[in-house]
Amino acid sequence: MKRPWLLLLPLLLAACAPKKAEAPTPEAQSPLRVEVRVVTAARGVLQRESRASATLQAERDSLVAAGASGRVARALPAGSRVRAGEGVVFLDPAPFQEALEAARLNLKQAEANLERAKNQLEGNRLALKAQLQAAEAQLQAARRRYEEGKALLEAGALAPLDLKALEANLHQAQSAYENAKEALARLERAEDIRLLALQVEAARLQVRQAERNLRESVVRAPFAGEVVEVFVKEGEFVGTGSRAFRLATTDRLLAKLYLPPEKAQALTPETPFTLRQNGKVVEARLLRKTDLPGQTRLVEVVLKPLTPLLPGPAEARYRERVAEGLLLPAGAVRAEEGQGVVYVLEGDKARRRPVRLLAQESGKAVVEGLPEGARVIYPIPEGLRDGDPVEVVP
Repeated sequence: MKRPWLLLLPLLLAACAPKKAEAPTPEAQSPLRVEVRVVTAARGVLQRESRASATLQAERDSLVAAGASGRVARALPAGSRVRAGEGVVFLDPAPFQEALEAARLNLKQAEANLERAKNQLEGNRLALKAQLQAAEAQLQAARRRYEEGKALLEAGALAPLDLKALEANLHQAQSAYENAKEALARLERAEDIRLLALQVEAARLQVRQAERNLRESVVRAPFAGEVVEVFVKEGEFVGTGSRAFRLATTDRLLAKLYLPPEKAQALTPETPFTLRQNGKVVEARLLRKTDLPGQTRLVEVVLKPLTPLLPGPAEARYRERVAEGLLLPAGAVRAEEGQGVVYVLEGDKARRRPVRLLAQESGKAVVEGLPEGARVIYPIPEGLRDGDPVEVVP
């Protein structure tokens, strides 16, 4: 009876054994998306910071010369602050005062001579008229006697020698008449009066020159400022045109720098400038610039600091325009196959787009070839290819 059970035992064990787990049916898996970040391509201007050496100088700086020759009596020391028109160098005034007094005396004498000549003119006119009338009467009488003599000579009542004498008297009377007539005409022309009047004008001019020389005996400041340097000392003789002192507006300085013409041309009054000197940074504005380059082929540019600085060297900084176009981070542009490319987000895929790189400066690039507002992938993941699915993350 035990044999049938032995035969059924393997079947029972197989039925009681646990069943193996069935392998799941494979399902279609979606491709992996690359996580990316994007930036927007916006139009703008790429600028860079440019630097140039500048020199701070007084807004007004003048070498003042002496206007007259003389000996220095005294002079203000260097460092003195003066007002416009205030004296700085003083010459000995005595020679100038004496010259002025002499010129005034000459003028008085010339005026007196002119007045005396005018007073004599009327009396001389009456006398000359009387002389002319007498000479005319004598001339007429001499002519009449000469005519009568010729008639007597023809009648045989007068010798030829006597007629010659009458003719000589006629010529003498004619000459006297002409002299009297010329003297009256000269008086009427008042040549002597005009000559004396010219002498008066010359004397007046000498007085004005002497007065000017007296004023020039004090060398004055042409504008308010500081006496930076004095070139003369007490007791020295200075000539007209010699340097007397140097005057400058040390409280108002200007910065001068020299730039190539193409860079200077791009500067406008709106261009922001900064000046750096001994660790101090101040803002400045463009005051003026020359139209043409000088001998160094550079253009002079003058800046006005908005805060006081010291005379001497400084560094000028300003923003220089590089290019205008679509601004992107420089890392968003790659060089592939000899051209610049970017990857833009279109839907959920990265698309490779060629662009033209206009300029690159300080981590930024200016490109053309994209629509404004395009979403550009930056930074570009390693191995990113055209058409790869992407997912934008913050």
